[in-house]
Amino acid sequence: MNTQIKTIFTLAGLIMLMAVSANAQRGQGDLTGMAQRAELPELVTISGVLDYIKTGPCESATGHAYIGTHLFLQSGVDETLWNIHLGAAYAVEDYINKLKPGDNVEVIGFRTDLMEADNYVAKEISVNGRVFELRDENLRPFWAGDRSQNYRGRRIDRRRGWRW
Repeated sequence: MNTQIKTIFTLAGLIMLMAVSANAQRGQGDLTGMAQRAELPELVTISGVLDYIKTGPCESATGHAYIGTHLFLQSGVDETLWNIHLGAAYAVEDYINKLKPGDNVEVIGFRTDLMEADNYVAKEISVNGRVFELRDENLRPFWAGDRSQNYRGRRIDRRRGWRW
């Protein structure tokens, strides 16, 4: 009886460990975010027609959010399909609700050496004269909050923990 109980607790522990790793982002191997680096990547401008929007588990982000949103832009010049990572789905939800396939989109973004050639992270996007700034001049996402503040007085979202 004692051996069975130990076996049950051991299996339960292993299952809990597997569940934690299943919800973790795989990321691109960077241990620090872009805002924490001394040298920021070059910003580039990408223009194209919005082909589609994809929201789901994000394999290329290293942040805390499991679900991310990507825009796929069709280049009119060489028919390249650009994969533009916007950020955490809950944070950019209001922005993407204003977009529809066929919109002309301009993105100011960046990429790292670990990303695939046609993948970028958006700093800001422009659609129909409206500019949506997603990251500040240090490439820190607006949903990451202000690190200079302490936790007292910061807004909390009970579903996601501390936010901006």
